[in-house]
Amino acid sequence: MDKKNEFHTGDTGVLSFDPFILVKDVLKRWAIIVLAAVMVGVGTYIIKDATYTPSYRTSAVFVVTTKGSSTTVYNNLNSTSNVATLFTELLSSSLMRKTVMEEMGVSALDATITTSQIPNTNLISMTVTSSNPRTAFLTAQALINTHEELTYTIVDSVIMEVLQAPTVPTSPSNSANATNQMKRMGVLAALATAVLLGVHAFMRDTVRSKQEAQKKLDCDCFGEIPHERKYKTLSALLRRRKTSILINKPTTGFAYVESIRKLRHRVEKHMVSGKVLMITSLLENEGKSTVAVNLALSLAKKHERVLLIDCDLRKPACHSILDHKKFSSGIKEVLQGKATLADSVLNYQSSKLYMMLAKKGDDNTADLISSERMEILLEWARKNFDYVVLDLPPMAAAADAEAIANLADASLLVVRQGEALTPGLNKSIAALENHRATLLGCVLNNVHTTRLSSGSYGGYHKYNYYRSYGSNK
Repeated sequence: MDKKNEFHTGDTGVLSFDPFILVKDVLKRWAIIVLAAVMVGVGTYIIKDATYTPSYRTSAVFVVTTKGSSTTVYNNLNSTSNVATLFTELLSSSLMRKTVMEEMGVSALDATITTSQIPNTNLISMTVTSSNPRTAFLTAQALINTHEELTYTIVDSVIMEVLQAPTVPTSPSNSANATNQMKRMGVLAALATAVLLGVHAFMRDTVRSKQEAQKKLDCDCFGEIPHERKYKTLSALLRRRKTSILINKPTTGFAYVESIRKLRHRVEKHMVSGKVLMITSLLENEGKSTVAVNLALSLAKKHERVLLIDCDLRKPACHSILDHKKFSSGIKEVLQGKATLADSVLNYQSSKLYMMLAKKGDDNTADLISSERMEILLEWARKNFDYVVLDLPPMAAAADAEAIANLADASLLVVRQGEALTPGLNKSIAALENHRATLLGCVLNNVHTTRLSSGSYGGYHKYNYYRSYGSNK
């Protein structure tokens, strides 16, 4: 069997990766979405407010009858409706506008005159619109005062009387509607930004599934570890209190514990002649320290003596994960010659796991990691422990991992789902393969899976069911 496809089994999902990872990538950039919504919304409000011109409207209603007629407004509708249509055209004519301007004593008329016949009646509705309420009212009054002279000249057989007089408008007839526009455009901007971020996340050349790891990376996908919540309760989430993910805690999910057990089994299978395993990643926050700690815990459950060494002296994290923060000396003091092994090797909760931890980060640690003392330390560890697990700094941050790769027996590269770009990962893989330690493969970490995606954790739910069933007996 081809080594690269050795663990490429059990993929039965509809999609090659979980769409949730795209949603997660978008939500991680919520600040960009909010900023886009605010900028577009505020910009829309400013533009709408700056270009807003208030419009004031007043209206009057005329009734049209024929001269000498004794009928009411609604009688003789057929004869008077034709006249009403004529007056509708007349009131909106340029000649009428000229007459109104002479009446008002102005050379230009800042008003719009519209007229229309009310359907099935002999009534004419006249509306005057202007940016000034006074101009709108005076224009309507001027039309009423001057229309008789002009209309009787053209048609002398009709009478047009005011049925409803105009009033001075007190508020604009149009609304700026800037607030509603701001909200609408803000929501559209947020949605558009979220879609663009989703497309960008989809197009990023990252590893989002076991299948992609097999296709894109130049090494085996040695293991797959599911996502495990660090905030176990709503209260913890609100208070931002993370819980360390440890396989010996009852709150840790069964799928996570089982994935570490499988990883341990594969490590044992491929490290028959070696003892020292180094674990690193390309970027920060890919979960390498958590993987290293839990793998060491799992090995300690089966073997007599396992040593965990926190070699990430730049940003040590093992002591926080294990909640073992009270110690006076660790690996840094040993490498500096300031402490002995007897003082620095600690036991974890009376188990078979032993630790050499570090407290404070230090950027100037490259010489310590590659020193002769480190080589002597690892030789001592080989003789006194069944397995030695080393937590190394990210390869993109320091060259410490490559320095240790010449002293260790095997290495694992932790790859967080959807984080590091594939070209960078393959460069790290090539760098690890060029050293003494055998690269076992990559461990895909923090994997989100649903029924739509492939993955080997869908069946864990039934195991959880049986476990809970047994506990209720």
